[in-house]
Amino acid sequence: MLVRNRMSRKVFTVAPDASIEAARALLQRHRVRQLPVVRKERLVGIVTDRDLRGAGANEQQVADVMTAKPVVVAPTASVDEAARLLRGRKIGALPVVDKNKLVGLLAASDVLDAFVDISGVGEATYRITVSGVRGKQAARQVRQAVDQCRLDLKWLHPDSRDASILHLRLKGNRIDDFTTALEAAGFNVDSVVAPSTSRA
Repeated sequence: MLVRNRMSRKVFTVAPDASIEAARALLQRHRVRQLPVVRKERLVGIVTDRDLRGAGANEQQVADVMTAKPVVVAPTASVDEAARLLRGRKIGALPVVDKNKLVGLLAASDVLDAFVDISGVGEATYRITVSGVRGKQAARQVRQAVDQCRLDLKWLHPDSRDASILHLRLKGNRIDDFTTALEAAGFNVDSVVAPSTSRA
């Protein structure tokens, strides 16, 4: 999944010579937490609500409190790469820049929305825990059972504390057939959590 598919294209910006009060009003009016700072269509910084709240008496303009040369991301970057940048730099959003032009903004909330979509948690899916996993062929065996039962595998990953346990999320109707196939292959099906009747 690419940044351009998840970013906000409607971006509210501010000029570096705008007043602190004007920038605060813009944040409040549009209910956003950061504003890219633009001069002649070029990104020159980013300012956050925290920057503005912390402005001293001698700091009157956005340029006085903004972060110059902010970390940016390209629209063709993957969302997981952007997530690594957000987490590594401990920032809440990344301006999206293409050929030196601001084309969007990717916030941490956009990355979370992408994760929810990819994980399948927003759909009617089953969460299954399997133990008795032995060797590198286990994941392949599980995927074969998924294909055999014509299910949609949303994700599969080993337990972070116990390599003999796998966690899966699946979409489909033949869950009983799937668990039977796993048990026949020597796995233990420890839990099957059915879809919730209501979704947020």
